[in-house]
Amino acid sequence: MSIRMTSLRFRLVIGFMLVSVPAMMASAYIAARLISDAFEENVEQWLGETSRFFALEIAEATQEAQRVAGVIGHRLEQTTDDHKMQRTVEREFAVLSSVGYDLIAIYRPGGDILFKTRDFNSVSPLPAETSLGLFRIETDGKRWIMAGAVQAVQIGGLPANILVGTWLDEGSFGGIKVVTSLEIRLFALFNGQLELVMQTHPDRTTAVPASVRARLEAGEEGVFEPAADGGAYRAAYSGLRGIDGELVAISFIGMRSEAGFFEQLRRESLFLGIFLLGSAISIVVGILTSDLLVRPLRALTQGVRAISAGDFGQRVSAGGGREIVELAAGFNGMAEQLGKLQDLETELRRKDRLSALGQAAMVIAHEVRNPLGIIKTSTEVVRNRAKLGGAEEKMLGYVIDEVRRIETLVRDFLDFAQPKPPVKVELPFRAVIDRVAAIAAPEFGRQKIRLAIEDRSNGATVLGDPDQLYQACLNLILNAIDAMPDGGMIQATVSATGETVSLTIRDEGAGVPEAIHHEIFNPFFTTKAKGTGLGLAKVQAVAEAHGGTTSCVCVPGQGAAFAITLPRAKPRVAA
Repeated sequence: MSIRMTSLRFRLVIGFMLVSVPAMMASAYIAARLISDAFEENVEQWLGETSRFFALEIAEATQEAQRVAGVIGHRLEQTTDDHKMQRTVEREFAVLSSVGYDLIAIYRPGGDILFKTRDFNSVSPLPAETSLGLFRIETDGKRWIMAGAVQAVQIGGLPANILVGTWLDEGSFGGIKVVTSLEIRLFALFNGQLELVMQTHPDRTTAVPASVRARLEAGEEGVFEPAADGGAYRAAYSGLRGIDGELVAISFIGMRSEAGFFEQLRRESLFLGIFLLGSAISIVVGILTSDLLVRPLRALTQGVRAISAGDFGQRVSAGGGREIVELAAGFNGMAEQLGKLQDLETELRRKDRLSALGQAAMVIAHEVRNPLGIIKTSTEVVRNRAKLGGAEEKMLGYVIDEVRRIETLVRDFLDFAQPKPPVKVELPFRAVIDRVAAIAAPEFGRQKIRLAIEDRSNGATVLGDPDQLYQACLNLILNAIDAMPDGGMIQATVSATGETVSLTIRDEGAGVPEAIHHEIFNPFFTTKAKGTGLGLAKVQAVAEAHGGTTSCVCVPGQGAAFAITLPRAKPRVAA
């Protein structure tokens, strides 16, 4: 059966996989595509934001240059002495050079240079009015893109301009350079050709596609290339314009394609990874689901085996789906009915044995009692008429006593095998125990027994034969006395419910061993040396004749409690 259950579980898992794999493949493909597209969009957006940050860095550099030029211009306008002006210019220019400004110059609108920190040549004509932006500068045999500003001033009563600027090189973009996965390049337009003027990784390819340049010259602010430099980079190109509004430089902000985990995954690899992960989850879910489905069936299988072995008390938990719950409920109902049928069969067999016992009793009554009567009569005649010695007289007395004991045993046997129908009258159960207490009082005194009666029935009555109930109660009291050879307490309790009335006799003896608990009500079963084994059997027969039951509750070493439970008499309806 376990092999079948395993096979069923395996088939459920396979079925679950067959159903889930196509959906998982479609879901994995869609997820891989969405993740890949979302990553491309995020990279494009991030590189675009980085390019804008690059442009803001340049704008801040030009604005800072304008503020510096304005401060210098204001100081020069306040100086009228040419000698003091010369010293002011030298001092201010020295300070600015020390803090990173690469070019400082004063020139007339016509182009005459009044002062400069280095020789230079501007590709475009220098402006004659206040302005800021990017300048293309040639100096010391090199070409630079400079972020600077021009401030118009009056020096010596004549118009002049102050030029302040700094090169766009690696030192200008420290905030971006901390991102080591980024490649930053700056291309300047000189004589119609793009020349590389700044690059964070000089060992890598440098080129701007003609299509990208054309789009930027046409006015686009930025261009995203997902496979720049032959697929080595995802890159964003941005156009930088000079003070005349013309394109003067192009910035390149790129991220290498293998820079991160997702960048190393192609869409096919991402699809395969998602599919395998989803399949693994599907297998786990399939195993768990099959276990949930097979577990109730396994419990039902174990229950069927237990019932086949005769354990009709076996029950299964009603778990699982509605069909499993209904199946479990049906199984439990079947087990309960089989248990009742087993009890009924046992009872019928017991009654059949008692019926056969009754027939045997008739034979015993005829075949044993008559010879016993002859033996008893003959012995008494011999003892009364013959002149016997003391020893012979005593032996005949033994014979008569044993004959009487056998007669009593045969009579008890006949009474049990063929009981008389009860003559029922309505009486309180308390009256029965009171009668027994009165009759057994002398015996209680001899055996040092105390009887305590507790009535909690509130006067509840039963329909029963007083003599038969008395005999049954007396048997229980005598058993309790025998269980306490050194004396003790017998507790008699009368209690009632809406349907029944019970009398419970509890002693303080050694109790009933668990091994013989199921046999104590069987006829002729006894643990006493001189017992007949009919006492408790008669108690049970009387209870059943009155439509009631008997029970025994005991803890070994702590006494035993025997109870007779009878139907409660219905109250009479007034005519």
